[in-house]
Amino acid sequence: MKCRANRKRLLASLLISAAVLQSAVQMPAAAADEASYIFRDSFESGDGGWSGRGGCTVRTSTDSAYEGSGALSVTGRTDTWQGPEKALSGICEAGSSYSFSVCVGYESGPETMKFQLSLSYKDANDKVNYEHLAAAEALCGSYVQLANPEFTIPAGAAEPILYVETLSGSGAFFIDEAICAESGTAIDGPKPAEFLLGDVNLDGVINAADLTLAKRYPDKEFPNRTMRRAADVNQNGSVTEDDINWFVQYLTGQTAAYPEKVAPPVTPFDYNPSLQYHGFDEKEYLEKDAAHRGTVVEEHYDGTTGMNTLYVYVPYGYDESQKYNIFYLLHGGGENEKTLFFQDDTMMQKIFDHMIENGEMDPMIIVTPTWNQTGADKFYTEFREKVVPFVEGKYSTYAESTSIEDLQASRYHRAYGGFSMGSVSTWGVLCHNLDIVAYYMPLSGDYRINNWSAQQKADVITKAIQDSGLKTNEYFIFCATGSEDIAYPNMTPQIEEMKKRPEYVYSSDLSQGNFYYLVRQGGIHWWANVRHYIYDILPYFFHEGQ
Repeated sequence: MKCRANRKRLLASLLISAAVLQSAVQMPAAAADEASYIFRDSFESGDGGWSGRGGCTVRTSTDSAYEGSGALSVTGRTDTWQGPEKALSGICEAGSSYSFSVCVGYESGPETMKFQLSLSYKDANDKVNYEHLAAAEALCGSYVQLANPEFTIPAGAAEPILYVETLSGSGAFFIDEAICAESGTAIDGPKPAEFLLGDVNLDGVINAADLTLAKRYPDKEFPNRTMRRAADVNQNGSVTEDDINWFVQYLTGQTAAYPEKVAPPVTPFDYNPSLQYHGFDEKEYLEKDAAHRGTVVEEHYDGTTGMNTLYVYVPYGYDESQKYNIFYLLHGGGENEKTLFFQDDTMMQKIFDHMIENGEMDPMIIVTPTWNQTGADKFYTEFREKVVPFVEGKYSTYAESTSIEDLQASRYHRAYGGFSMGSVSTWGVLCHNLDIVAYYMPLSGDYRINNWSAQQKADVITKAIQDSGLKTNEYFIFCATGSEDIAYPNMTPQIEEMKKRPEYVYSSDLSQGNFYYLVRQGGIHWWANVRHYIYDILPYFFHEGQ
């Protein structure tokens, strides 16, 4: 459903004045002096030389424009970096400065989307480099400006290309009023729309029209997430009579303050205290696609030894205004960050899609980095210093920021696991990052360091827990392997040694214990088995420490 179309229809049905309607849909400010423009693409009669980056589709459209009647529609995206692009060769010169501005908006999808204006170019070694000019967040149904009044194209840059991308998600969007002007030129454009609790029609004020809308829709039937979130003034996750009463009191002058924020009710999770392997129906989960599918996004970040790659599974309906639990899942030896999503015996995204759609787990973000540049046993440093700040600075998790204090405060919403050598990395992360991660899933792998005995492994892990000062209900370790797995002979003695220590309370009911070992009879060292362990264990995460 189109956000702006809904807004206009609702406003009209309530006979809101034309002046209010005009403020609800952002109106463009006066343009700068066009004499300073090097190009201005308004998309009224052509695409201005813009094309689709990475195979996406661009076309002129009158469905949604910031100014005039035309805009450039961008569809068919499957990744964040795909979007509209314009070659600047022959238009702009390397080493020179310019003022760039592009207006961008979207009509359906999550409540907000973050956009970025970027430039790619080749250096003297023919290597492609990337520069980021501006970023801004747009509300569904409104435009926002991406502008940099003084950007210098690097000296020696060849084949410069200006493009628009998203910082998360791969939904369709529009651009309009793409302008390049002389450096220092101030180009007017739409400012980021501000969200206001109680402002259900998003017109910038709280009035009787908002009360009417809040009363009009049952809790789950608001036309879009933004309206429902605005109507939920006590922020307990649903629109109830308490919210309606606040509107009445606010509009009659009985109160001028928001109600105190109410935490949504928490339903205890129905744990099985002695969970046994059961796995999923492969015919249903692997041969059929879920009706609602998430997106796998390729990301690049600056690791401890140079640029590195990871993949992010973003659940269907991902909404940046919501908070998501996050699970970091690592590959085994001889594999890489692609293994979990692009290999016939994994295809984990299909399993996650079905689990979410069937209500077996809440929508969450799953990240598949690689330890190949650091070694599995040393990856804990890159994970802490590079991976977590990069991912959680870009995607919406429970971390309010990527400061160490906020990462520690959100540790109950962060999990780490891995298969084989990824399991080795899991034990390493447990020993060094207990302060920011509460849940661990070592799969088919012991803490394989320095030929330690089972007792030595248990000693090292236990000491890390003791040094952390955490109580037994503040960390959770859920292990798994197969009885015929090559890891079983080494993993099992370590588990048995750990069971002897008071730091581990053995139960799969994580409200009562913090340590469990799941074994599949006959299971061998193979992802086709391991993905079933993930299916069994992952729903048990993220219910404690709320």
